[in-house]
Amino acid sequence: MPDFTPAVETLLRTIAEAGDKGAQFQVAPRRRYRLAGTDYVVNQSSFYPLTGGEYVTDGGDDQAPVRLTDRGREWIRQHPVPRGGSRGPYRPRRTRSTRQAAPRATRFGYAGGFTAELTERVIVITCPDNGTGGATLPADGWEQRAIDRHPTLHAVEGPTIAGSYALHWREDSRTDADLLVQSLAIVRAEPARSS
Repeated sequence: MPDFTPAVETLLRTIAEAGDKGAQFQVAPRRRYRLAGTDYVVNQSSFYPLTGGEYVTDGGDDQAPVRLTDRGREWIRQHPVPRGGSRGPYRPRRTRSTRQAAPRATRFGYAGGFTAELTERVIVITCPDNGTGGATLPADGWEQRAIDRHPTLHAVEGPTIAGSYALHWREDSRTDADLLVQSLAIVRAEPARSS
């Protein structure tokens, strides 16, 4: 059974968590799909290894819920989520009242239009606008390269429609400020592409 990229694995586990009823996705801008009722957005290309390998199916109807196949269930069984939840299924954000009770994240602005904020060792980097209504995003596949190069970076989520990525760090002895600088350096170092 193949190893998937973090984005594809998260998508597969999210579909698996939906159970027999399946996960309903809606078309979103810029060749993406949004999980109905959530802010989880995934690139269309993340579906290709799953549908091509027959790990998931929508029964040939693009409007139908996406369900796990027997092959997908077998992959999940052979690849349990590592301790700590790395690359687990999408988890919806907390409710609005819970978010308001939490302290606001510190937000930083950087040259070139990048912004960054830090919340509980998760750093959200928002890429600059390309001037035509979309963000200028890093090259495809940079997330796995970053995880391979940085042992304490255990997951990268995104991009969201706003052009943001969430970098999840764990067991890293660096200060929050150092992690902000490191995260920004990782995203900015990748060749840019327009979304």
